[in-house]
Amino acid sequence: MGPRLSSASYFPDASSAGRSLAGDSLALPVALHWSPKSPFVRKVMIVLIECGLAGQVEKIRTPVDRRRPNVAYMQQNPLGTIPALRLSDETLLFDSPLICDYLLTLRPRPDLLPSAGRQRFDVLRRQAFADAMLDAILLWRQERIRPAAEQSAEIHAAYAIKASAALDRLDVDARTFAGAFDLGHIATGSALAYLDLRFPDMEWRHGRNGLAAWYRRFEDHPSARATRLTLD
Repeated sequence: MGPRLSSASYFPDASSAGRSLAGDSLALPVALHWSPKSPFVRKVMIVLIECGLAGQVEKIRTPVDRRRPNVAYMQQNPLGTIPALRLSDETLLFDSPLICDYLLTLRPRPDLLPSAGRQRFDVLRRQAFADAMLDAILLWRQERIRPAAEQSAEIHAAYAIKASAALDRLDVDARTFAGAFDLGHIATGSALAYLDLRFPDMEWRHGRNGLAAWYRRFEDHPSARATRLTLD
């Protein structure tokens, strides 16, 4: 499992950060707090594979639950969230967009994330849209797993409308995706995979043939095949 991090190691002092997080001295990733059920973890895993770094990163199975905080893990990551990436200098990076940006700075892949300009922000916009949709879906799931007598029909209806609107927009956007495979597409595919895992009753493909066809091509990519979500 690797050495235990101190409670302060998620944010080293300024002098340490200056040495490890600047220029060509970026520290290498060594361990990932991970779950096979997390779409945000999957996004990071795909980027690790695409950057040729997956083989050197230990996967640490880290249970997290919004209702039952993992207090032991919070000694390392006070947010108690995954993914979290430990670096060789004991810095702990959390939040999948930050982790992916770090990895793609360490091992640049302009096809996944352009270095500058309009194309870069197009990719980041796609990622932000998919992540925001997924955040809403995760909140909806928390309502769905409450005791039936405590669930709110109004909340269910509201999240169903939000999810449908987001999916409709993705179906339109998918016309421009073609065979591209960048960080925004990785985030989108990971979000759709979570719907298959946790919301099969939603039948999100119905009436969205373009998005469904694109998703089939996405899941056939080698790094996507190697990281499919599972319930343990």
